[in-house]
Amino acid sequence: MTSAQLPVNGPLAKPKDDPLETEIAAGHMLVDAGLQEKAVAHFRALVERHPREPRAHFALATALDTLDREPEAIPAYAAAIRLRLTGELLARAYLGLGSSLAKVGRHAESVEVLAGGSRRFPEHAPLRAFHALVSARAGKQPKQIVAELVEDLLAHHDMGPYTDSLRRNLDALRKSAAK
Repeated sequence: MTSAQLPVNGPLAKPKDDPLETEIAAGHMLVDAGLQEKAVAHFRALVERHPREPRAHFALATALDTLDREPEAIPAYAAAIRLRLTGELLARAYLGLGSSLAKVGRHAESVEVLAGGSRRFPEHAPLRAFHALVSARAGKQPKQIVAELVEDLLAHHDMGPYTDSLRRNLDALRKSAAK
């Protein structure tokens, strides 16, 4: 799962004349061109120039997440949340942070972050689905019930770029439940 697949400069972003959004879009163009390391360097420089700007931290986090560099993405996601990212980007930051924590084996923290995000954004179906999956993997929820819940969420909600990752996680949960 990566949050980077959703551009920071989407419909909920700042107006197009925002110079920061232009810089973020340039970084995403590097990612799209397959120049991930250059994109990471671009976003790190952006964070250095705008250390109090949550969107810069979020853009860096998503670029690192795309490269499966979760240990580096975790503090960037946390900074974006701490600096008061807003709206859909905040929901995606909770999801990215929780997912990254789970990937590095910090399951209790992952459940806590995803639970907080789910409480704050109860309508955000991908966030709810990942919260349920991580809770089941951490032994906090029955796997079979979570599998049915996630199946229902997938059937009735647009999960966007999270769909494939949710399906992979759902399959893994089912396999572990069958053991």
